[in-house]
Amino acid sequence: MLRCGKNEHGERAFVRGLNIVFRKVGTAIARHPWKFISLSVFLATLAAVKIPITPMTNDVSDFTPYGARARKEIENYKQFFSNKGVPFAVYVLVTAKNDGNMLGIHELEETVQILDLVSDNFTLFNSATGQNESFSQFCQNFCTLNEPVRHFYRGFLVENNFQNSSFDHIDLSYPITTVLGRQLHMDPNFFGVKAAIGLPRELNNTDGELRTRVVSVNELRVSAGRSVLDDEKVRVHSNIREIKVIGLQFRAERPPEISEEDLKQWERNIVDYFQHHFKSNYVDVVVLTETFLTEEIVRAGLSLIPFLVIGFCVMSVFSSITMGLSAFYMGQMNIFKIFLAVMACVCPFIACGLALGTIFWLGLRFGSILCVTPFLVLAIGVDDAYLMVNAWQGVLKRKRAAKKLDSGSKIATANDSNDSSNKLLAEEIFIEMIHEIGPSMTITSLTNVLAFTIGAFTPTPEIQLFSIGSAAAMACDYIYQFTFFGALMVIIGRYELAMETITSENESENDSSINTRKASFVEVLQRLRSQFKQVFRNWTSNILTFYCKLLTNPIVTSIVLVFLGAYLYVAIFGILNTRAELTPEKLFLKDSDVIRILELRNDYIMPFYAVCFVFVNKPGNISNPYQVQRLHRLVRDFESLPSSLGQFSTKFWLRDYEMFIESSEEATKLLQEDPDAPATTVQYTRRNELKAFLDWPEFDFWNGFVRLEDNSGEEEELKLSKFLFTTAFYGPELKEWSSRVKLLNEWRQVADSYPDLEVSVFEDDAKFLDLIPTMVGQTLSSSICTLILMFLVCAVFMSHPSTVLVATAAIVSTCAGVFGILSLWGVDLDPIVMSAAIMSIGFSVDIPAHISYHFYKTGLGEGASMSVQKRLEECISCIGFPVLEAGLSTIICVLSLSFVKLHMAQVFVKTMVLVISLGLIHGLLIIPVIFYLISLFPMPGRRKFSIEKPPNIALPSIVFPSNELPEKGSK
Repeated sequence: MLRCGKNEHGERAFVRGLNIVFRKVGTAIARHPWKFISLSVFLATLAAVKIPITPMTNDVSDFTPYGARARKEIENYKQFFSNKGVPFAVYVLVTAKNDGNMLGIHELEETVQILDLVSDNFTLFNSATGQNESFSQFCQNFCTLNEPVRHFYRGFLVENNFQNSSFDHIDLSYPITTVLGRQLHMDPNFFGVKAAIGLPRELNNTDGELRTRVVSVNELRVSAGRSVLDDEKVRVHSNIREIKVIGLQFRAERPPEISEEDLKQWERNIVDYFQHHFKSNYVDVVVLTETFLTEEIVRAGLSLIPFLVIGFCVMSVFSSITMGLSAFYMGQMNIFKIFLAVMACVCPFIACGLALGTIFWLGLRFGSILCVTPFLVLAIGVDDAYLMVNAWQGVLKRKRAAKKLDSGSKIATANDSNDSSNKLLAEEIFIEMIHEIGPSMTITSLTNVLAFTIGAFTPTPEIQLFSIGSAAAMACDYIYQFTFFGALMVIIGRYELAMETITSENESENDSSINTRKASFVEVLQRLRSQFKQVFRNWTSNILTFYCKLLTNPIVTSIVLVFLGAYLYVAIFGILNTRAELTPEKLFLKDSDVIRILELRNDYIMPFYAVCFVFVNKPGNISNPYQVQRLHRLVRDFESLPSSLGQFSTKFWLRDYEMFIESSEEATKLLQEDPDAPATTVQYTRRNELKAFLDWPEFDFWNGFVRLEDNSGEEEELKLSKFLFTTAFYGPELKEWSSRVKLLNEWRQVADSYPDLEVSVFEDDAKFLDLIPTMVGQTLSSSICTLILMFLVCAVFMSHPSTVLVATAAIVSTCAGVFGILSLWGVDLDPIVMSAAIMSIGFSVDIPAHISYHFYKTGLGEGASMSVQKRLEECISCIGFPVLEAGLSTIICVLSLSFVKLHMAQVFVKTMVLVISLGLIHGLLIIPVIFYLISLFPMPGRRKFSIEKPPNIALPSIVFPSNELPEKGSK
């Protein structure tokens, strides 16, 4: 006899106490369902009104762990510019059509036009002047960063018009171009450059003509801080042969007189113009700003919303079909089952509205990653509804069977159809149902909440936000399954019982008026339906028996063990080959302009010219020769790193300043009456010298690189408080973010070797790079903590050690498979994958926990003497269909996200499909086999309970109904 009723013999004290709580809560809900529904909807509505009025905000630094060095470096960067405003930058990347060469008249002309357009045609309001100002008007520092491009174009025009490239006063070379005697650094603006260099003397022609070869800049080799381009012997006049990208940088500081919102709108206007209005036959333009970057991340998150509606519709149809089939099989089909199926999908949304609205009211931000949470709650939360509906139907079926044997039952009949009896019966069914499936629901919900709670302690803000939101949503959904969906089941159950009573009365009244032919026809239909159900019932019972016999067959068991071994080998191999890699492209939709910008940056900028900003916060007294030498040594240490482009890429103001001082001394010598008089000692900090240097047209751009303090003493000297210099690095390996982590650490090692100077480096992507070394450790520690909690939860609910160990081993195996297969699937470890990994551990508990818990229940009381095969038959007959129903519905729901061309969506789809698929394989195949193998070993002290034999109610052996726990006795 297969039983799915209740039996508390052998239960842990915690479970018995939990059942007492469920009885009391179930009684309250069953007696006052409308009050619970009203309160649930009211609280959810009150919280959810905050969601539409909360703006979605994102920042790329949300992926930087708290305490990461990059956060301190960002603060140093901001503090350096804080005296003049908040620093910002607009990047404009210009490429030739059809991936062509930018070294052309038309391409360079349009680049200069773009430069003028951004500098002069886009304005924002300055409250101090009361006027709209362009960039060229409100910019104070770094205003001339793009002027080398303009001068290069003019020099190129001269050479092109005169068809002569031998002008001494024009040398269009890389990295330094000379136009009319003025030297200009082109390396900050020209990327993907190919240049001609002279071959060594021994390889030249005998006639003395210099032979050349064209090389890409990232093919240069550096030795002792100097590259081949620093060698005068191989330098070629006008050596540039190809330019792939011209970068225009518009850097400035936003003063207090310009509002932050006005600046954002100014950036939006620039982006919008080049996206929708700019037309050119020669060049393509993409623009990157912080505002555009943030809005594209938000747009990526919002792209999930339409698919949430699709997922809901698909889930509603699936739930209606499966619940309808189950109800038809149980003889309880009516229109209310379809309504209940739809509300099973509505309940997770209501709970999600309560959870997200509450955390927004508490001050948490609305990050785009939270758009995934409703999918997860819908996919997983509806599983409990399936259990509840199947359990309700099972309890009602047992009570119908008991009614036939007990004429004193409270079941309403044609002679007892009052409303109070239907309410009483619905209350009894609900209390017994919640008692049966409550512990099972608690295990899975508790593990899900705990898994996300562990994730909330990770140091990465975005993972914290996702974990907090998902944990709150899962907890609310667990509660609402009882207070909202459970209360709704009570109300609908009353209507179903009332309709059943009315139908029974009508059939009784009309029996005398139905003619014999019609009665015979109805009897035939009923007989056919009964025969069909019996045949189908026998068929499913035979399949179940055959399946359980296979699971306990030694040959099949051996095959499963071999499969398990191969599976674990593949999983471990994948885990060991997991690569931690993070790229910003994963945060954006495939059609975003940011993707194109990042591709250009990855292909032509980072491998050619990866810039390092170095801030010296305590330069000391630079009138001291030793201190000056120390500063030069600091710069040379950066230039001597293996990936350095060399001295030509370094922008160090002190070198130009010393040249300026030397020129001043020479001029002073000429003016001195005595030509033999000794030269004046250089005083680096004299006000007139620094001011003259920074005001000189050729050197005025250095104003943005130094910070001075006024000393109002008698000498009125200017003191250098801090400065920055930049230097560049190269290498094809810099396309890989893990290689850039290594380079960043090299920079930091050099900076740390000068503690007295308080050196700090800055790299735009350090906020991402600092996460890469921590991801494996964070994921491993979070996974271990979560798995330990999963074991403890299982141990609390199940007293049998082997059952707990099998359930825990199945969870570990499922998680290993998910991590390993994801790695082999080409998914690198990043913050999104970390979030999915934490989620997968919690969700991997669901199916193994249900199977293990119900198998454990079959061994309580008289079940201790049952064979493993019979226990497996009882377990699968009780929980098999709901588990399949839940698993398939979850996969169908998340598959709607596969149509979103977003890394975040793809990762969660792959993770959920793997978790559910592997969970089903473990729950319905591997766990039963392991239980069978355990039964082959003698277990001393195995208990056999002697209990009162329950009523002899013959229930069919079926797969469909979910009658989870042993039968409840009469009160």
